[in-house]
Amino acid sequence: MDITFIGATRTVTGSLHLFEYDNQKFLLECGLYQGHREEAERINRTFPFKPKDIKAVILSHAHIDHSGNLPNLTKRGFSGPIYCTPATKDIASLLLLDSAKIQEYDIEYLNKKHKRKGLPLKEPLYTVKDAEQTIKHFSAVNYEETFEPVKGVKTTLYDAGHILGSSIILLEADGKKLLFSGDLGRKNIPIIKDPTVIENIDYMILESTYGGRTHKSSEGLTDEFRGIIKKGRQKNGKIIIPAFAVERTQILVTMLKNLYEDGSLKDLPVYVDSPLATNVTNVFRDHPECFDKETYQIFVDGDPFNFAGLYYVKDSEESKSLNSQSGPMVIVSASGMCEGGRVTHHLIHSIEKDSTIIVMTGFQARGTLGRKILEGADKIWIFNEDYKVRAKVYFMGGLSAHADGGDLLEYVKSCNNGRLKKIFLIHGDIEEALVLQRAIQTAENVDVDIPQSMTQVNV
Repeated sequence: MDITFIGATRTVTGSLHLFEYDNQKFLLECGLYQGHREEAERINRTFPFKPKDIKAVILSHAHIDHSGNLPNLTKRGFSGPIYCTPATKDIASLLLLDSAKIQEYDIEYLNKKHKRKGLPLKEPLYTVKDAEQTIKHFSAVNYEETFEPVKGVKTTLYDAGHILGSSIILLEADGKKLLFSGDLGRKNIPIIKDPTVIENIDYMILESTYGGRTHKSSEGLTDEFRGIIKKGRQKNGKIIIPAFAVERTQILVTMLKNLYEDGSLKDLPVYVDSPLATNVTNVFRDHPECFDKETYQIFVDGDPFNFAGLYYVKDSEESKSLNSQSGPMVIVSASGMCEGGRVTHHLIHSIEKDSTIIVMTGFQARGTLGRKILEGADKIWIFNEDYKVRAKVYFMGGLSAHADGGDLLEYVKSCNNGRLKKIFLIHGDIEEALVLQRAIQTAENVDVDIPQSMTQVNV
């Protein structure tokens, strides 16, 4: 089997890997690259292969950096099936439609400015129509159900414990087994089950997002959150939480539910201002089979994603009205890296105020607006306008749905019973991957490579 590592190599976005077996080509993932606008445009609009030659795509999970360029692939000639779990199918369908709408909206907004300045007009990477066409290609496969994306390659999906429906992908051909981790989750995080350990494998393609870091313990996060809310209440300000619509928003809601029940949110309204997050939450309700025991019991007894004082914002007018209201209040809004969506408008209206608190809750890729805010930029640009950052910024790293360096090493140890020959580290900045590479080689005596984009290997 030949593998070409294309995207998410020595970086964390744009996951894309080309496989070829017996003259049959298929992809693992087809994600959007997120970063500087011009660089992202160039990478996302160009495939180093002919889309019409791809027989199938296997999708580990719904996050846009793994699924977001599928409509462009379809637009350019791909016509095969896209295999994933039922929950991933449902969530990815929502995310792709939302991504298309945002791209159409942002291009329309930018073109108004370009037209006034006499600059060339731009076209969106893909449209809602392209996304709708792509959704027709989804083929749902249950966990631990074996299928063949191409003849001769047996494939099985296992729970990755990252987000609802996320998968570890096991490929088997000619007596060899290759495991693709997708994005690996952590043990004991709320809502979903722990990652599945797969033994007796020959090769592993492993993510390394936090390969050189250790997450804060999830214990104490509620206390940290309670303290931030107390400060926001004292300032009479808005607590703006840029949050990924999938998993992160739902985890935050369950935490806020606990704070409501212990009285910490008394008379403090909480708004989930993301149509996508609202729709994804409904998908969560439709897939309790993916819940861990604790969340499933809450689901049996009631609704883990609702409480008095929580409002799911219904339309753009209601969202805009929040900008004219004074605090204190909590606004949870997408996108998690502040690269689009309603959160950018909340930042425009509030980031220059001393009373505002911004809580970052997840990984921020290099070049994103969220990364600049997190790193303490004095000034940021949103829609070609500059804003001074006067808001107080906090980072709650313990909420990450990614395994940290210790988790990743432990997972390798659990899978390695002496048969594992080689590991390829992807989906991580080079600094993170190098630390993880040294740790694995020292502990397990397994050869570990960190491929660059367009590196080709045969396994």
